[in-house]
Amino acid sequence: MNWKSRWSDQHADTDALKRQLETEGFSAYEWTGRPGGAYLDYIHAQAEVVCVLSGTADVKVADERGTVESGDRIDVPANTYHSITVTSKDPLVVLTGMRKP
Repeated sequence: MNWKSRWSDQHADTDALKRQLETEGFSAYEWTGRPGGAYLDYIHAQAEVVCVLSGTADVKVADERGTVESGDRIDVPANTYHSITVTSKDPLVVLTGMRKP
C-alpha cells in the first residue's frame, strides 16, 4: 500500500502537523466523520492528504483496500477514486488537506 504511511504516534501536536501539511502545499483543515458513516467513491481534481487523529476506518484508494487508525496518513493522488467508511464507535477525526492549485 503505497498510499498509506505513518505521520506520527499518539500525542502528536496537530498544530505542527497542520503547519507541515501547509509547507507541503496543502490547505489543511480538521474533518469529522460520524460512526458508521460511508463516504464512497469520490474523486478530486487535486491531490488530497488525510492524517488520522482518532478513530478507525476502512479505506479504498483506487483498487487497494486497507484500514487506518490514529497516526496513519493517506495520500490520494489527483483524479483517483477513494472511499472511507468509519468503523470505530467514536467519530473519525482527521486533519485533511487539498493540494493548493
